[in-house]
Amino acid sequence: MFGVTNMGNANPMPQNAKYLAILVTTALAFSAGSLAAPAKSNWLSTFTVTDKGAHIIGNPSAPNKVVEYLSYTCNHCADFELKESPKFKAQYVATGKASLEIRNLLLNPIDLTAAMLARCGGKGRFFGNQKHLFATQSIWLGQTKNISANTQAQLKSENFAGFMTGVYQEIGLAPIMQQRGITPDQAKKCLADKVALKAVIDMTDEGSAAGVKGTPSFMVNGVLQDHVHNFDELKTKLN
Repeated sequence: MFGVTNMGNANPMPQNAKYLAILVTTALAFSAGSLAAPAKSNWLSTFTVTDKGAHIIGNPSAPNKVVEYLSYTCNHCADFELKESPKFKAQYVATGKASLEIRNLLLNPIDLTAAMLARCGGKGRFFGNQKHLFATQSIWLGQTKNISANTQAQLKSENFAGFMTGVYQEIGLAPIMQQRGITPDQAKKCLADKVALKAVIDMTDEGSAAGVKGTPSFMVNGVLQDHVHNFDELKTKLN
């Protein structure tokens, strides 16, 4: 087809064969470049966990790195999660312009229970668990009066797993987490996870040491922000 003759080693490559070789080489180089690694169009399904146990959604190499310190018993945090965060994620996280890292700032022992449950099921479940806990916040927070004396005694004796398991059962978190596919056995294992417990407490301590005084609070590219309460205020801090 290409009219190739004189293929001995001493003869130069025929013109048609040279042309074919150039085409193949160019095609392979092009394929290995722009075609092999197209720009990602949606980063909302990319999840990572830092060495300190914080969860991140979005492009790990995003030019804007946003950290949110939050409490699951904070109604302002629930408002941001349900009303403001979707806009931020759609415009900045999905497009790869920003990543969002969640760090705990515990306000009370009930908050600790919710924080541990949010982590249940692995990194791919965390952000969905978090949203569900905030969406149902008024339900389970409204039942804290049901926490028994026995459960409170577990906290006083520093049996944190026992305390959290009691809270999980007594304020209605069990059926709420089952809506997320987390069985009671799975939840109890998560509440007894000492590594996760240390991570949540350490994040709170580090946040307080860094000057975080309330929730939600935001850090953008390593700088703690003042007066950021909604998406419009947050985006003025982004590149």
